[in-house]
Amino acid sequence: MSPKGLAAGLLVIVVLAGAFIAPSVNAARPAEAQWRYLIYLVADNNLDVEAGLHHVPVVQDDFDELMSVGSTDEVVCYVFVDRWYGPANLFKIMKDEMVEMTDFALNGLEANMGDPATLRSFVEYTYEATPADRTVLMFWNHGSPNIIAWDDNGPAEGVPDALTHHEVLEALDGYRVDVMGADECLVGQVEVAYEYAVGGLDCEYLLASETYTGWRGYPYDQTFARLVDDPSMTARECAVMFIQEVEALLSQPPYMSEAINNHAAIDLVAVKELVASLEDLTELLAKDMRLYMSAISKARSEATYSYGANSVNLIDLRDFVSSLGRSLASDDEIGAACTAALNAFDETIIALQVWNPLENKVHGLGVLFAMHEHDVPDYYYEYAMPNEFWLDFLGAFWQAAGNT
Repeated sequence: MSPKGLAAGLLVIVVLAGAFIAPSVNAARPAEAQWRYLIYLVADNNLDVEAGLHHVPVVQDDFDELMSVGSTDEVVCYVFVDRWYGPANLFKIMKDEMVEMTDFALNGLEANMGDPATLRSFVEYTYEATPADRTVLMFWNHGSPNIIAWDDNGPAEGVPDALTHHEVLEALDGYRVDVMGADECLVGQVEVAYEYAVGGLDCEYLLASETYTGWRGYPYDQTFARLVDDPSMTARECAVMFIQEVEALLSQPPYMSEAINNHAAIDLVAVKELVASLEDLTELLAKDMRLYMSAISKARSEATYSYGANSVNLIDLRDFVSSLGRSLASDDEIGAACTAALNAFDETIIALQVWNPLENKVHGLGVLFAMHEHDVPDYYYEYAMPNEFWLDFLGAFWQAAGNT
């Protein structure tokens, strides 16, 4: 598996209490630019390597891509990077130059990129340095349904720390992010998207991969250049553009061999309706689980995909619902609920890149479907969607199947 395709271990996380969201700080000063392009680049781990057939230095390659474009008055790019050797640095990306922000408090220090305070410091500095109308924030690292950044030398050398999705909510409280991207593995799960949607994140679109990803990731030169060429693009247009550009990159040699790649743009408003439709469907199924257990088992089997995702009990959500709809087509009420969920799914995924052999197996959002209660990770019990209804549905299935 390629370096960027390694999934990090799962950590126990705690739910954020309260629904109060502080007023946005974006309006503190009049906008000076149309877009901030922010990259939280966590390479203080096994991603600071040379990879691919041509042994490309992964971090430097992305730096070179960004510098080939450079910031303008309308689109300003900052990268906060912590590499395996040396301290963390904050750079403003200019044409053919990376300008170090020496007045940033964490610049030149061994920062813990797994600490939400570190992420918040990065956001606070860049929002103050460059007031802008819109923001895209990319996370570059290992990912999972639980974490979005992993630092092998976190609070101390040799002591790892991970930034969880709940800690991202904590760090970004009060800040608007129009498009948030995870250039990493396994973040594209419906539970994660829903957590951001209902957890207080002021964000419209999430870019994420449902499965493992290869080392190449997003093309930073093309995405940066597209924003520079058209800084008036909306958040939705920006999210779709990122998927278009990664699809174009991975359709060309030598990257087209990375068949494990997939990327989706997820509407964080529409995902609420998707989850509501799933709750309606599962309530119907749970009324007579023994009657529907066979169809559910078949749907789970048909929704599995390769490259290890099944080993952590992740399945493709759309395939799961589609299979249920086919098997239970004679039941008008369940058939209608499946159709409603599929329609909501298609409204949620606004752009998708996927290549064979996953082309007909991956549709942009996965879901956890463990076959036994003991296979459910601890962090999962702190997520909103499982607690609202999904764990009840799984529990009814386990009981009917004798898997408790």
